[in-house]
Amino acid sequence: MTNKTQIMNKLLKASAASMLLFLAACNDQDKPIKAADKEAFKTQTEALEKAKQVEQVLIDGAEKQRENINAQTR
Repeated sequence: MTNKTQIMNKLLKASAASMLLFLAACNDQDKPIKAADKEAFKTQTEALEKAKQVEQVLIDGAEKQRENINAQTR
């Protein structure tokens, strides 16, 4: 085989593999989100919001502690 033939074979194989992956990704089994999935998403969103609130409490506490330390060192 020549170098050009080897390159063409590799290109053909890569193209065929790409087409197979594309066709496999596009199927009719993709369904809209079910109610249970929406509930799980809601639960995760609520947990994230609570975590953000806790983070803010920690940030405020750290700032207050820094202020107290600075006040004591002056």
